[in-house]
Amino acid sequence: MGFRDMPKLRRLAGYGIGDFGLNIYWNTLSLYLIYWYTTVVGLKPEVAGTIYLIGMLWDAVSDPVVASLSERVRTKHGTYRPFLLYGSFALGIGFVALFWIPPFQGMTLLFVLVATGILFRTSYTLVAIPYSAMSARITFSSLERTELSGVRMFFAFAGLLAVSNLLPPLARHFSGQDQYTASGFQLAITVGAIVATLSLLACFLGTSEKPLPAGTQKTPLRLGDLVNALLKNRALVLLLCVIFLQSGATASIMISMVFLIEANQPVFANKEVILTGFAIASMCGVPFWTIFIRLFHKKLAWSAASFGVAAIGFHLWAFGPLVIHGTPLQIILLGFIMGAFAVLLWSFIPDAVEYGQITTGGRSEGVVFGSALVVQKMSGGLMGFVVGVMLSAIGYDSSMELQSAEAAQGLVAFMAICPATLLLISSCVIWFFPLDRKIHADIIEKLGGAEATPGAPERTG
Repeated sequence: MGFRDMPKLRRLAGYGIGDFGLNIYWNTLSLYLIYWYTTVVGLKPEVAGTIYLIGMLWDAVSDPVVASLSERVRTKHGTYRPFLLYGSFALGIGFVALFWIPPFQGMTLLFVLVATGILFRTSYTLVAIPYSAMSARITFSSLERTELSGVRMFFAFAGLLAVSNLLPPLARHFSGQDQYTASGFQLAITVGAIVATLSLLACFLGTSEKPLPAGTQKTPLRLGDLVNALLKNRALVLLLCVIFLQSGATASIMISMVFLIEANQPVFANKEVILTGFAIASMCGVPFWTIFIRLFHKKLAWSAASFGVAAIGFHLWAFGPLVIHGTPLQIILLGFIMGAFAVLLWSFIPDAVEYGQITTGGRSEGVVFGSALVVQKMSGGLMGFVVGVMLSAIGYDSSMELQSAEAAQGLVAFMAICPATLLLISSCVIWFFPLDRKIHADIIEKLGGAEATPGAPERTG
C-alpha cells in the first residue's frame, strides 16, 4: 500500500468507524429490545411488539424533517459532520434511557416506555441520517462508494460482534449472577453508549466532505417539491421497494434469532456463542461480497444472495437446525450471506442522489437518504410487531425456562420462510433499477463532478 493511498485509507476507515458506533445501538435494539421488554420488564410479546412498532412510526415523522433540514446546514465543519459531533452525546443518553425500567405500572409504564423510545429514535435520526448522507459527499465515484460501503459494513458487523459477544457476559457480570438484572443490564448498556459515542467522534475527526459542483441546485423545503423530487426519481422509488423487502427480511432474522436460541435450549449453545458466530460470518462475508460486486455487478450479487438465503431457509425448514457444537450451521451461513445486502444497499443509495439530480435538476440528498432510512425503519418496526404476534401465536412464554416443541418448531418455520420470501421478491424488483456503473459515471460527468468511475462498466446493473 503506497503513501498516496493513505488519504483514501483514512477516508474509508474514518467513515467506517462511525457505523461501528451506530450498530452498537441498532443491533442492541434488533437483538435485545423486545427480549428486554418481555423477559426483564415483563410485558406480553404482542405489547412489546406494539411499542417497537410505535417507535418506528415516529421515525416516519422525524426522519423526513431531519433529512430535509440537515442537507442545508453550512458550518466550518461541513454539512453533515457537525451532527456527529454534537448529536452523539444526546444519542448515548437516549440509549441508556431506553433500557431503564420506570417505577410505574399499567398504562403509565407503557406511556413512559413509548416516550423513551421516541427520545432515543429522534436522537438516532439526528446522527444516522447525516452520517449516511455524508457518503454522497465523501466521494462521487460509484466504484469507491462500493468500497466505502464495504468498509462501512465491516465496521457495522464489528458492532454486531461487540453487541453479541460482549453485552450478555457484561450484563451478567454487572448483575452478579447468571441471570440478568435490570441494573446490571443498564450498566452494560452504559458501557456500550460510551464506546459508541467515542466511535462517532472518531468518525467526525477522520472524515471530510467534498464540495458540490458549482451551480448545484438544492430541492426546496416545500412539501410539494420534496414529494415531486421523490416521485420523479425512478431509481429511488424502485430502491425503496427493495429496501422495504430487504429490511423486513433482515429484521425477521435478527429479532427472532434470540427467541429461537432460547426455545432450543439446551440443544443450542448460549446466545453469545451463536450470535458471535453470526457476527463473525457476517464480517467475513463483507469483503467476499465487495469483491464479488467489483468483479460482476450489483444486481447479480443481490440475486445470488437472495437465492442463497432461500436455499438455507428451505434446508432449515425441511431438515431442522443442523447443530455443530451447539451452533446451528444455517445461522452461520445466513450471517455470511446477509453481508451482501449491507454492502449493496449503501452503495446503491448514494448513486440514486445523482440520478435524481439529473432527472429533476435539483440535488436532494436529504430526500434520498431520509426516505431510505424511513422505509428501512418502518419495515423493521412492522416486522417487530409481526414477530410479537407470531410469538404469541406459537405459544412462546418468556416465563418458562423450557419452551414447548411447538414454539421451537414455529420459530424455525418463521425464520425459514419469512426472510426467503421477502428477498426473492426483492431480487425480481432490483433488476428494474435504472443505474449501472457506466451510466452513473456518465451522469457524474454531465453534472460536472470531479470524479469518474474507473474500470470496466457493469454489464447490466
